[in-house]
Amino acid sequence: MSKRRPFVSEIAVGGDTIIATGSAGDLRHLRGPNTKVIDASGRTVIPGLNDSHTHFIRGGLTYSMEVRWDGLPSLAEGLRMLREQARRTPAPHWVQVIGGWTWAQFAEKRYPTLDEINAATGDTPAMVMHLYDRAWLNRAALRVLGWNRDTPDMFGGTIDRDASGMPTGLVVATTSLASLVGVWLSIPRLSQEDQTISTRHFMREHNRLGITSIVDAGGGGQNYPDNYRSIAQLANDGLLTLRIGYTLFAQTPGKEIENYSDWAQLVKLGQGDDYLRMIGAGEYLTWSAGDSTNFNKDWGGQPAIMESQLTEVVEFVAGMRWPFRQHVTWDSSAQRILAVLEKVHREVPLTGLRWGFDHCEVLGPRSIERIAALGGSINIQNRLSTDGEAFLARQGAAAAADAPPIARIRGMGIPLSAGTDANRAVSYNPWIGVHWLITGETLGGTKLNDERNLLDRTEALRMYTAAGAWISGDEERKGTLEAGRLADLVFLSSDYFSISEDEIRDLESVLTMVGGKVVYAAGSYSEFAPPPPPIAQDWLPIKSYGGYQYQKRLGGPPVNPGPAHMGHSHPLIVGDQGIWSLDCGCGAY
Repeated sequence: MSKRRPFVSEIAVGGDTIIATGSAGDLRHLRGPNTKVIDASGRTVIPGLNDSHTHFIRGGLTYSMEVRWDGLPSLAEGLRMLREQARRTPAPHWVQVIGGWTWAQFAEKRYPTLDEINAATGDTPAMVMHLYDRAWLNRAALRVLGWNRDTPDMFGGTIDRDASGMPTGLVVATTSLASLVGVWLSIPRLSQEDQTISTRHFMREHNRLGITSIVDAGGGGQNYPDNYRSIAQLANDGLLTLRIGYTLFAQTPGKEIENYSDWAQLVKLGQGDDYLRMIGAGEYLTWSAGDSTNFNKDWGGQPAIMESQLTEVVEFVAGMRWPFRQHVTWDSSAQRILAVLEKVHREVPLTGLRWGFDHCEVLGPRSIERIAALGGSINIQNRLSTDGEAFLARQGAAAAADAPPIARIRGMGIPLSAGTDANRAVSYNPWIGVHWLITGETLGGTKLNDERNLLDRTEALRMYTAAGAWISGDEERKGTLEAGRLADLVFLSSDYFSISEDEIRDLESVLTMVGGKVVYAAGSYSEFAPPPPPIAQDWLPIKSYGGYQYQKRLGGPPVNPGPAHMGHSHPLIVGDQGIWSLDCGCGAY
């Protein structure tokens, strides 16, 4: 992925760093008595993927207790999973399906009904959340929560009610995701120890999909430092297998400046190391600046208080020289937020801060020009790969063809990267996002993006590797496989450059290295695999339903190295103590 040398056939690594690259045989002089050789067998090897906008830290705490429907091909299968999990889940715990799926991926092409969810889960409380637009609570959950006719609607959403005024169990987000977060926060948690184990499982799942780095965007219900204890413990114990740059997300509506003032006393910009480091503020600087994530609803705009609240926070974080990100979906939101940033910039320059907007599905030409003028960046996520049908129905084909306006952003020279926004609004599987960048298609097969906004395979992959490294200030350290970069790399299950476009969604890793150490391996590379984390409690869903549910078959796609050709990065030499080396021996070079 280096622009100077896109393909190589050997890579040498000493310690955690790439020390040389070359053609077949070029690096034989680096082999010594401690060198290990791994044959890549003609596989495509790429830099480790960098998900530059995700919610990993929060997601890891509950991953092991979630029934994941990501990638599941049928609703019937999902309801069967609910039924089985309800039988094994002990009180006071709930059955949880928390985002990452869409009705459009199912053969049935519809949502589940409350009757189906109640029938499947019975007396075990259950919450089934669809992206960030709605959630269904079964009768047992309503009983535990004590909801009745007098229960008020929560901030940012509404409770559906029957003719008598009783809650039916459907909760719909209207102006904010806070309504669904509020319900989720009512669900009992695992112990701190089990949350830490859960996070390890989530890391391993990311490594299985070829992810070696992330930017954690914070989230509602993810307070610093309380909800960072598990990730901090793993960092202290040397057990992280992902490189994590994290931002601090304002937690309390109306008291955001207090949040940031308090945090500034606890942590400094850049505090940490290559595995866990604080990199700034966001993606919510203030809750009033956020906008709707429900594409089924029209957006009514931020409250009048937004400008004064956001000005105060931006002045504070910019004064500390913290980079920052802000969630922006709609151009009307962008216009108002940009007016605040332009005002602040005149007093506290934003120049060089690596600030930016995330999501940006609807962004007008003038807003893009203003972002460029202020030196901002844009980080897009594939939310429309899961919710594109709703966007199309509400906004029309012309708007959908330019959502987001990738060609115009690139044409202005604005730094642009891609992430998943996992693991609720979208699945944590980055290959869905890569597929979307290339095809413009939803998981339901609906084509949205115009051809001008699509990327070729190399550029799409760059959005999840080198481009994402810029967000965390690591563009000189990772994202490409060249001398001086961190030795984070992935052996793919199939050849990314020759398989069909739809098969891209089924890619995974058969060997993942972070810093020259194997953190995941499968199939013919199993001998190099570290042991998986334990499963502390037999009832946890991860024991039966762990991992992305592949469309073709549960358990992952077939291993297919593909024919040897010039599109592969063939043999490798990589290292931990001494040097590891890999030589495919295919003769292509």
